[in-house]
Amino acid sequence: MIVIVKVWSTNPDYSAGCDYAVVEISEDFAKVMLRRIGVLSEQKVLDPAACETYYWDASPQYFSSWIDRASESQPREVQATCIELDDTLAHLEVDTCEVVTAPDDFRVLDSQIAAVECSQMIVRDGGIAFTAIPKHTGIYLTTAEIPKQVLESVLTTATA
Repeated sequence: MIVIVKVWSTNPDYSAGCDYAVVEISEDFAKVMLRRIGVLSEQKVLDPAACETYYWDASPQYFSSWIDRASESQPREVQATCIELDDTLAHLEVDTCEVVTAPDDFRVLDSQIAAVECSQMIVRDGGIAFTAIPKHTGIYLTTAEIPKQVLESVLTTATA
């Protein structure tokens, strides 16, 4: 399953080309995420003050559909792909829904993927979110939370 999530930046005026993140969730990855949610629940029994846990994880690809479309240096096919990606994101209503399932053929151009560091998975009771720092910046990114039900649906679909 391919999931697109909305991304927020600690700087409201600058996202470093990280407006969205795409995460490919295989059956094995869904099991890891669900197991980590279970571990958090066990930790909360021992320490009720535990709120969330963090794991190093570089699975999301942070991206923006924005490219300088007015630039003559961009080949026409790249500009067309950017417009198509914009249309797909609008059709999926990512900005409104914050977490959406993408079609199996969803792809982002390498030129639209941002370089990030310190990428982490945030495990919460209700699901999984991600955080990262775009390279050469002092801002933090946080994604919308992928609900536990979405992760469970990956396993349901895999066994069907």
